[in-house]
Amino acid sequence: MQRGLPDLKCEPTRKASEEVQMTPVRLSGTPGVASSEAQPSAMVEGRFFSLERNMSLRLGPAVILGSALLLGSACKKSEDPAPEAPATPPPAPTEPAPGYTLSFLEAASPSGCTWIRHESSGTRKPLATVDAVCERLKLAWGPRGRQGLVVDRGNGELPPRAWQVDFESGQSTRLLLPELGHTDTLGFDEAGHVVALVSQLEDLPRKMESGREYFLFDGKRFLLPEAEGSPGLAHAYRHEAGQWKHLETVATLYEMDGALGTEALATASRLTSSTFSQDADRLSESELEEGNEDAARLDAVVKDRGHTAYGMWVSMETHQGPLYAWEAAGELPTLMLPLRWEVNDRLVEPEQLALAPTSAVALRMRGRLLLVSAEQAARVYDAKTKKRIAALENIHGTRFWPQQRTVTASAPASTVTEP
Repeated sequence: MQRGLPDLKCEPTRKASEEVQMTPVRLSGTPGVASSEAQPSAMVEGRFFSLERNMSLRLGPAVILGSALLLGSACKKSEDPAPEAPATPPPAPTEPAPGYTLSFLEAASPSGCTWIRHESSGTRKPLATVDAVCERLKLAWGPRGRQGLVVDRGNGELPPRAWQVDFESGQSTRLLLPELGHTDTLGFDEAGHVVALVSQLEDLPRKMESGREYFLFDGKRFLLPEAEGSPGLAHAYRHEAGQWKHLETVATLYEMDGALGTEALATASRLTSSTFSQDADRLSESELEEGNEDAARLDAVVKDRGHTAYGMWVSMETHQGPLYAWEAAGELPTLMLPLRWEVNDRLVEPEQLALAPTSAVALRMRGRLLLVSAEQAARVYDAKTKKRIAALENIHGTRFWPQQRTVTASAPASTVTEP
């Protein structure tokens, strides 16, 4: 009985009679020529064909099955799917945002204000609580990170007050200020001494000699500056052993744009930190004039700024691209919302900013971290990923905890001039 073959999706299998063909071999005789050996040859051929049929009957099924298996194997091999491409490796893990430390002020209960050191881990360390409202306070840091100053400016309502704070013990001590004039700035020199910069515009006797006007102070003459403004004196004092030691006095100008005031003192440039010094982390702004391409893009994206403050767009460069804000014009230009930066070639607001549209802001950058400080709130962003990593509410004066630094002082100019 002949067995069925598998249904192969290849070329049809040849018939069994075609599977094995054995070419007959003529043993003798020449084609077309009679021979006395023809009969025997025919017999031989007959036997040969009989043998061929017998072999076909005996070998045919096996050969057919073997051929089918070979063809099936070939078909299977040709139909096997191509090997899968190697799996795409998982994306590299996102580098976590670096840690940070913040300094801010927080209203104390039932009254007063507390200076807080806040770590990115969530640890909060109260440094000092003073009897003053947070909005009036200014801070300074010692050069070795062990002490600080808290100054209540008074804002014309009260005379200035100050406290010296020991960060390690958490103790704060009231610091009496120089009696002369008005203490504009308190800070630290490289040795860690507290230094006061004092302005004086009143109770200054003026003298005239050789057509030049001068102030007489402590038996010395100080020529009045020949420029517009309110002339006065600036004094520098260092606190040592509970006393204020006089360091320097210069004549200077106050109450006008560009007036140096107490910054005219050489001592001012020697302070490592002060209540008036510039924050090294503050971003510097570049104005975008009307018609600027970036300003036009911002105007097209921001249809409503949320306020009507007159001003212009400004740009601040960071390692992760430009940051844009609105700068309101005034006696002291003020940064305000809206804020925008580039995300996937689009100008967008930092995510979850959640500040009032009329908020004035201070912008600081340390490494890849952006700190947005408003009057009573702060936001921290990873500028590399453009993700918000922290939000703080009901706090004042937020900034990065200063890095320790030193200064190289220039030689002081002569401060006393004899007419």
